[in-house]
Amino acid sequence: MIESLDNPVVFDDVTFSYRGTDVLRGVSFSIEAGEMRALVGDNGAGKSTIARIIVGEATPRSGVARLFGVAPERFEDWARIGYVSQLAPTAIGRFPATVLELVRASQHASMPRFRPAFRSFRDAALSALDAVDMASFSKRLIRELSGGQLQRVRLACALVGAPDLLVLDEPVNGLDKEGRAKFYGLVRRAHDEAGIAVFLITHDLDALPSLGCSVMRLEEGVIEDGTGAAAGAASLADAAACESPASEEDLVVDADESRACEAETAAGAGASSKGVR
Repeated sequence: MIESLDNPVVFDDVTFSYRGTDVLRGVSFSIEAGEMRALVGDNGAGKSTIARIIVGEATPRSGVARLFGVAPERFEDWARIGYVSQLAPTAIGRFPATVLELVRASQHASMPRFRPAFRSFRDAALSALDAVDMASFSKRLIRELSGGQLQRVRLACALVGAPDLLVLDEPVNGLDKEGRAKFYGLVRRAHDEAGIAVFLITHDLDALPSLGCSVMRLEEGVIEDGTGAAAGAASLADAAACESPASEEDLVVDADESRACEAETAAGAGASSKGVR
């Protein structure tokens, strides 16, 4: 049994099934306040399923999941969680809005937590953009941004409510080396300056040593290291041996399964997931 149930994230013997197949089998781990944790594993191993359970988009078949001591289906303070999903940049890039408008649209999730005046909402959005070095782009249309700039804006959307937990699901997919380094540097800065707990799902093993996060691996639905031991050369080598680069076929299959699984679990997710940025 995982201790400290009031941690930002606690999974205790969690199982999740998709089309009759166990995707997660007895997954147990916890993320403490202010901790930075990375999850690696093969494509289709179930990494994104863990993220979706955390943000209330999927419900375990068995076992216990807790967010700050509360089951996801009963959790209401979604302003405490910022989320950057695998959404393709091209999808959101067609949204007819400015950078500032997109960040402000994310603020509705924070309203139950604080209700500042109109100007304070705008200031909070600009502050979030400043935190990701995008304040000078506030009036720029979303479609005019590069992929790296857009991901930084999405990070601002996740940070605007001053969350206690940041969930990042393959946030640098499609970015070049410079874009990945910039994004991870901003995540590290948010973690160091605000003490935000970070849960990062990634294939980018090269970034893990510089982030200094603990690492666990998901293999065949089972977490190999639920203790979150600090990532060293041996653990990263093991992860790399198990990690396979994403092929175009893998990405298509994962996307199709994710959409189908979302449809199956939407009814059980309830209104709670609507508040997650």
